[in-house]
Amino acid sequence: MSEPHQSSPSHAAFAAELLSRAEITREQWRTPGPERVRLAPDSLAAIHRIEQDNAVALHRIVERLGQWPGRSTVGQDACQAAVSIAVHCDHDPAFQQKLLRLLQTAVTAGEATRAQLAHLHDRCLVNARQPQLYGTQHWYRADGQLQPHPIADLAQLDTRRVGAGLPPYAEQARHLRERHGPLGSLSIAATAEPIPLSERHAA
Repeated sequence: MSEPHQSSPSHAAFAAELLSRAEITREQWRTPGPERVRLAPDSLAAIHRIEQDNAVALHRIVERLGQWPGRSTVGQDACQAAVSIAVHCDHDPAFQQKLLRLLQTAVTAGEATRAQLAHLHDRCLVNARQPQLYGTQHWYRADGQLQPHPIADLAQLDTRRVGAGLPPYAEQARHLRERHGPLGSLSIAATAEPIPLSERHAA
């Protein structure tokens, strides 16, 4: 296993960029679901452009570093900002999978947390139309109720969540419902494509 890259002025610049990009998009990531699904097409297009720009920036950073931007390289907050950006790289599944592998290596090296890995792992599984493992990704049904994407082996869900440093699912689901609530007037057409909702960024 290679040693983590030491901090340098360029790494500080990477940290600043990650934090800045996360801050710019923080309001969109934390917008309650009922508001998010009613955004005008031009607003949605602007959000997608931001996410694509963020992905380009994260690609450049990981290529320059040769690894995930971990805690000893860019700091804890910027490491989390990178996770937030990675979770929203849905438009580029191949790159998102590469980021997952880099993050897995970072977790093994103590450079990122298991909870961070759990969120990106679930997102990649959902995007691949496979059951998620930790129950972090949600969508709105046609009746407006918040529901998790399919979860593998439900009986072991909380065991996996505890192992990843996440709270019990019932506790997290309650927080999500309190923040996002049901979409009382959502039409069936509006949910033809499930709306990804990640618990870390939504709660």
